[in-house]
Amino acid sequence: MEAFNVHGLVGKIIDRVPHKQLSIRYGNTEVQPGMNLTPSMTKHQPQIKFEAETNVYYTLIMNDADFPSRSDQKLNEFQHWLVVNIPGSDISRGDVLTDYIGPLPNKGTGYHRYVLMLFKQSKGRMEFRGEKKINNRTSEGRKSYNMMEFARKHFLVEPVYGNFFQSEWDDSVPKIYEQLKM
Repeated sequence: MEAFNVHGLVGKIIDRVPHKQLSIRYGNTEVQPGMNLTPSMTKHQPQIKFEAETNVYYTLIMNDADFPSRSDQKLNEFQHWLVVNIPGSDISRGDVLTDYIGPLPNKGTGYHRYVLMLFKQSKGRMEFRGEKKINNRTSEGRKSYNMMEFARKHFLVEPVYGNFFQSEWDDSVPKIYEQLKM
């Protein structure tokens, strides 16, 4: 999990390294921290696995840590996926607040870091008041997002699982921009 420090995520995007590595699989590819994947490989929602505690609810967040680019982060993070109230390890039974969209790094901006963190919900099943549902046809509400601010606001326990990968522009990105009307 040293990759979180090596890639400059601790202190900027997350407060500390997660306790365990989140298992993320895109098709036949098992994500290792910091590995490079193309937007084409990651356009569909990944399979996520982790060992859950009994009677515990979790929140899963996926963000682009380098929006609009690693050298110009004026807009902070960009939210790609948010699932709350995940009972145990069954993400499909959680409440999706932000539909999944794959990476969409701008052309010429180099590699972006895509961070997935799983937080334990300190208060069990919760209402996430003030949070709007965001579908996969809009970028509205995804920009200028901050994962750790969200976690603090909703009393989420530090990330128990985490992982990240890197991705740079390929020819599938314009299709995602079109879908999001960007």
